[in-house]
Amino acid sequence: MIIIEEERASDSPFVERIWRSHSESVNPFLSIAVNHCEFVVSRLQGKVTMTLRGPETKATPIGNAPAEGEWVGILLKLGTFLPHLPTS
Repeated sequence: MIIIEEERASDSPFVERIWRSHSESVNPFLSIAVNHCEFVVSRLQGKVTMTLRGPETKATPIGNAPAEGEWVGILLKLGTFLPHLPTS
């Protein structure tokens, strides 16, 4: 089960909110459709990675969220853009 431990609003004009969560067991993970971007820092089996996600036009099954995973997310405000990052 993935548990949202904390979520709070931000004082930044570019950040809507910040959240953190963890998983206790292996569970299916579905990425929902959203109109914003977010940075997600993941720690899985001792390895730390950073991902930039969104916007997404439809829900996407990602696979299984592993047990003992930890995540911190920085949700950007609508309209915030990152012009120096390549698109894929």
